[in-house]
Amino acid sequence: MTTSTEMTMNTVAANTFAWNEIATRDTKVVSEFYCTLFGWTAELAEYATGYTLFKMGDTPIGGMIEMNEEWPEDIPTHWGAYIYVEDVDATAAKVEAAGGTLCCGPMDAGEGGRMAVFKDPSGAVISLYKGGDGMNAVGESAFCWNELLSTDTSTSAEFYSTVFGWMPMAIEGAGEPYTLFMSGKDCAGSMIQMHWEGEQSWMAYVQVDDVDAVAAKATELGASLCAEPQDIPTVGRFAVFTDPSGGTVGVFKSSTPYCGDSCGCS
Repeated sequence: MTTSTEMTMNTVAANTFAWNEIATRDTKVVSEFYCTLFGWTAELAEYATGYTLFKMGDTPIGGMIEMNEEWPEDIPTHWGAYIYVEDVDATAAKVEAAGGTLCCGPMDAGEGGRMAVFKDPSGAVISLYKGGDGMNAVGESAFCWNELLSTDTSTSAEFYSTVFGWMPMAIEGAGEPYTLFMSGKDCAGSMIQMHWEGEQSWMAYVQVDDVDAVAAKATELGASLCAEPQDIPTVGRFAVFTDPSGGTVGVFKSSTPYCGDSCGCS
């Protein structure tokens, strides 16, 4: 198990997840919650007003954007994820051609970066990004997995296959119907069939050493458990909670050793 003192950086492959950030109107509550829970520190970014970097030591883990008056009032606190692509504009065009809807951009972002935000045909929001150093963090308390919650898995699979070239691979023995999205030899993410009420969305998971202890600490800090700590046979153990400001995130510990650059779930 990689510990927080052994944080490493991996090269991000094109068409895989590279970054996670939370958008909220209550940055103080969010910052205190996650920094206490995971041992992160919060640092204002020099390149963007109102943007905070979450770090483990000197290593960026994720981000936080303050939702100002320009954001619609009905948008709640939420975690969002970014897929690293070689050409944001070209990928955005493919999104629209495949039935997705652009919400924002393409536009310049950060230091020499470019981004866009879109909704897939089922309504899940996701972002595109190109820029930075093309690296992301791997280790305990870093993000390790992104999972699509979908009520129409066939439509979702076709869309992401068309736009990103992902190949859906069904996994047996995971309880609910479960699909891995393969990008070449890399596992880009996954998808689970929703049988419950709620909006379709992408959810991020943070790698931890003890799922039960982190879930208990999260509730002590004011979070509400959405999924109690539980095992996925041959895969690992996970839990899902909603933080005090309303953002939902998962925690995960793999039952197998670290499995390569495409997966941070050791």
